[in-house]
Amino acid sequence: MRLLQNLLAPLSRPEQAHLLRALSDLESGSPRQWLLLEIAAALGSAQHSRRTRLLARLAGWLGIAPLLPVLNSLQQVGLDIYRDQARMQGQILRQGFDDAALLLACLSALMAGFDLLPASSQFAAWLLLLLGGAIKLWRARRHYPPAPTTAVTGEEVLPGAEAALGLHGLLMSKDIATRQASELLAELARDPQAGLPPLVAALPELTPPAPSQRELRRATLTGWLLPIVPALWLNGWNWGWLLSIGWVLGLAWLLHRNRKFLLLIAGISALTWLLACLAHLL
Repeated sequence: MRLLQNLLAPLSRPEQAHLLRALSDLESGSPRQWLLLEIAAALGSAQHSRRTRLLARLAGWLGIAPLLPVLNSLQQVGLDIYRDQARMQGQILRQGFDDAALLLACLSALMAGFDLLPASSQFAAWLLLLLGGAIKLWRARRHYPPAPTTAVTGEEVLPGAEAALGLHGLLMSKDIATRQASELLAELARDPQAGLPPLVAALPELTPPAPSQRELRRATLTGWLLPIVPALWLNGWNWGWLLSIGWVLGLAWLLHRNRKFLLLIAGISALTWLLACLAHLL
């Protein structure tokens, strides 16, 4: 219990500074790298920990935006620019989860209503995972086509000379007066949360690009796999179908916090089980 409390405790200022410096490496070559370094410098000295190393490694694998809900719960500052990205990927993930949750709950209840062996329920869950995942991937490829490629001119696109001066140089390249640029950076140093919106308004290049096709596909498949993978093991028990539905209901509450959706899953599962029992008796 104490270990869990330590993991969920808010990050200290030194931990936040270290994490921002690690995340800035993921934005190398963009103005966002300077932004994260600027906020990290305002937080003071950096100190790494197991949590910051783990979060930095996860961000390297998944990206910063998918981890934003976790980072917000740990009270990490300076990452509000990724909010739109996180919202879009979260919506796609929840859509994939909703489809998988309803199908898994109905399928588990159907197999239980016909009094089939647990191995049959496991096999059905595997079919749902593989066939449904293939259909999801095919639909994601059609719905999120690759971004158009730009023509290759043979010249390497390099950052401008103003990028070497950090955010101050980038602001001045936008014809912003030196005094105003200094005030924007000073406000960012005093309060990163309050100073970030006016800085982004003055320098739109700080806004992250839209999620890539790969990120959107990954969000779709993650939402599909999340409820089904544990059911491959749970459905192997005699009453594992109830555990699978309970697992789906728990995840649905965490992702939606909507009682109506929970009642929908429970109601459809109960109705499917009842109809299957009646059909089995007849």
